[in-house]
Amino acid sequence: MPRRLRHAAALLAGLLLLLTPATAANAAATPAGPARELTVWLMWGSVPQPELERLTVEFEQTHPGVTVNVRMQGWPGIDERLEAALNSDEAPDVVETGTTTTPYFAARGLLKDLSDQSGPLGAQEWIPSLRESGNWQGRQYGVPLYAASRVVIYRKDLFEEAGLTPPRDQREWLRTTRALSRAHRAEPGFQPVYLPGQNWYVLSGFLHDRGGRIAQYDGARWRGGLSTRPAAEALEYYRALQSFSQAPKDQDEAHPFQYEVLAKGQVAQMIGLPWEVADAERINPELRGKLGMFPVPGTSADRPGSVFLGGSHLAVAGRARQPALAADWVALLTGPAFQQRLATANGVLPNRLALAQAIDDPGVRVQAQAAANGHTTPVDPRWPTVEAAPNPLKTLLTDVLTGRSPRAAGHRADTVLEERLNAAAPPAGNTTPQSTHP
Repeated sequence: MPRRLRHAAALLAGLLLLLTPATAANAAATPAGPARELTVWLMWGSVPQPELERLTVEFEQTHPGVTVNVRMQGWPGIDERLEAALNSDEAPDVVETGTTTTPYFAARGLLKDLSDQSGPLGAQEWIPSLRESGNWQGRQYGVPLYAASRVVIYRKDLFEEAGLTPPRDQREWLRTTRALSRAHRAEPGFQPVYLPGQNWYVLSGFLHDRGGRIAQYDGARWRGGLSTRPAAEALEYYRALQSFSQAPKDQDEAHPFQYEVLAKGQVAQMIGLPWEVADAERINPELRGKLGMFPVPGTSADRPGSVFLGGSHLAVAGRARQPALAADWVALLTGPAFQQRLATANGVLPNRLALAQAIDDPGVRVQAQAAANGHTTPVDPRWPTVEAAPNPLKTLLTDVLTGRSPRAAGHRADTVLEERLNAAAPPAGNTTPQSTHP
C-alpha cells in the first residue's frame, strides 16, 4: 500500500542507544569470521536515509565481517517482485511487507516463523491490530515496523472565525460541518469537508464504530458484513458527511491527491494522514500555522472513532541465507529506542503506543489517541484479491452515493467479497483464517 512519509535528518546518537539488551549481547558475542552479506529490502521512505546509512555502518561494526546490502523498493508492483524474490535462490534475508499482505506470504511458506522470538521482541507491547495482522494460524511472521492512521486535518483559522472547536462525536461533527457550510455559503468552491466518494478506509472506521465488520469468519467460511444494519448505518453517515463535499463520487483519495485540493485554500476539513499537512503547506506556504489535527470522532464523546491502521512489518525470508543476522536486524529496527527515533523523524506511530507519549509531534499524539481503537482488514492471505480492481468496497460507496440503497449495494458488495475471500486457499496446507482485531 503506497504511502507518503516525510523525512527528517535526525542522526542516531550511537548504537548502544538503539540496541535492545538481547541484541546488544548478540552483537558483542559475534566473533569475526568469513565475510557475510545481509540483504535487506526496505520500502522508500520507511526509514530516513541519513539514519539508515548510519545504522548500516554501526551494524557492520558490531558484526565483524558482515556487509549490509540495503535495496530500496517502491510500493507499485512490490507484491509481485517480493513473491518472485522470496521464491528464488537469491532471496533477500529481511523484507518489509505491508500489513495487509504479510499473511499472503506467510501462507505460502515464504517467511520464517518468528513466534519463538516474539517474547524478546516485545510482542505483548505492540499495537494489538498490528500484531495480529502479522500473525497467521497462531504463528508470528511479521514484526511491526511502524503504523499510521488517518486523522481530521482542519483549518484552525476557519474554525475560530466561526466560533467552532473540534467536535467530540459524529453527530457534533455533522453540526460543525453544516455550520462551516453556512458561514461560507457565499464563497464559490468552498468545501466544509473534502471527502472522496471511494475512501473505503474511512467507511471501514464508521463500520467498526457501529459494531460491524467488513467480513467475519464463521469457522468454515468468510461472511460479508456490508449488507448488515451496522453497514447500512455507516453508509448513511458517510453519505451525510460526503454531501458537504464537492469531491468526485467515483474516485478515491489519490485521484486527485487530496492534499493538493486542501492546498488550494478552500477546504476546511479532510480525513488524511498527518504528513499531508506538510504536503499541503509545501504547495501553499500561506497555510503554514493554519492547519491542525484532531482524531476522527466516534459515535460517542468518550471514545475516538475506530481508524484503519496501516503500516508495515519486517519479516525474515524463509530462504534467508543469514537468518541469525536477519533476526538481529529486525530486533534493532523494531526495538523501543529506534522506534522512538523513527516516529520522531517520520511522524508515524511507533509499534508500541507507550512510546508515542514521549514524542513531541502533534500528528503522532493525535494518531495515538485513536490507535487504541484501531483496526486492520480481515487477516487472510486472500485479502489482496479484495483490494484488486474492481474493489467491491469502492464500488459499494459509489453505488450508495449515486442513489442505490445501502442494503442493495451492500448485498452486491458482499457477493464479490465472499467470492474472493472464499476462493481456493493458497497452497499452504490446511488454513484457518482469522478475523481482524475486534
